[in-house]
Amino acid sequence: MTSRERVLASLSHKEPDRVPLDIGATNNTCMHIEIERAVKKRLGLSTTKETIAATMLNVVLPDESIMEHFSPDCCCVYLKEQKPWVYHEDGNFYTDAWGLGYTLNPDGYYYNISGHPLSAAEFVEDIEKYQCPEPSEYMMENWEEMLLKYPDKCSVLEGLRSPMFSLPSWIRGEENFYCDLMSDDGLLECLLDKIEDTYIRTLDFIIDRIGNRVDIIKFADDLGAQNNLLVSPELYRRHIKPRQERLYQHAKRRTGCKVLLHCCGAISKIIGDLIEIGVDAINPVQISADGMEPEKLKKEFGDRITFWGGGIDTQHTLMFAAPHDVKREVAANLKAFKSGGGYVFAQVHNIMPGTPVDNILAMYEAYYENAGY
Repeated sequence: MTSRERVLASLSHKEPDRVPLDIGATNNTCMHIEIERAVKKRLGLSTTKETIAATMLNVVLPDESIMEHFSPDCCCVYLKEQKPWVYHEDGNFYTDAWGLGYTLNPDGYYYNISGHPLSAAEFVEDIEKYQCPEPSEYMMENWEEMLLKYPDKCSVLEGLRSPMFSLPSWIRGEENFYCDLMSDDGLLECLLDKIEDTYIRTLDFIIDRIGNRVDIIKFADDLGAQNNLLVSPELYRRHIKPRQERLYQHAKRRTGCKVLLHCCGAISKIIGDLIEIGVDAINPVQISADGMEPEKLKKEFGDRITFWGGGIDTQHTLMFAAPHDVKREVAANLKAFKSGGGYVFAQVHNIMPGTPVDNILAMYEAYYENAGY
């Protein structure tokens, strides 16, 4: 069974020969660049090329040596942003194509969003003047090379960010955005409509060039916190869900691809909604969040959606526990999730600096010890 066949079988809720493994097929299942360097040093692996998959997070597409050593089943076809970030020396910050500002965190590990281009908008006319970035050929550089590099692996199209919830909250600033959600002044609808229209054009631009040559298209929108949703299910269903559905269904109609959604936090209250709008797989499966227990999720939704992640808690266990505790948790989570297919193994979100290499290696050892059917 090839890696691609293994992943597609699991997405179809069939049991393959083993649970598929993802390392870095999305920018939420990666290693931070410092972590990958440490893992390669421990294992005596060479460095072929270090490619940052998300500048904001400083995570990398897995090096060839990592791919060869661990044999994950997926590969990333990573789209760039519409244009490179611009550095502003006078304020020591960057801006991206959407006008968002970024400053480096004091520890140097990642960037924080520090500038919100529509934070001062008061009227619909202010939103109407805002120019969303159009798709560009710069975005598409090297996509075919990435696709052809691992022809037997399941390919994931990455780079579409978080269009219908997270991105507008960054553009407006979170306080403004949450006020907009409760207001009837038209600002929210105007901004969401602009972004949705831009994303439909962007999808068409990408699909016109790639066609149906990738297996999965990944979107994101973080709708959960540790203990609950960031908005009520009612607000989500009124403002966000219909727009997500139009985007996802447009992508699926044009390509036949599966849709993978990255959505952090305690989101169990809307997993049924995500299934309704065409989400085939959900990541990162934040098992430490309220209502996101593996057994509960598998029982309620496991025959209708694929869980992509949830292999180990990165907030606590992978970062702070002993290797034998890491192995115990991986074994338990695989047992909970893998029955009947519908599961792809990855840790919860990226592996960040400070994570012991011994724990990372224990995680992958436990995966291979327990992934078979």
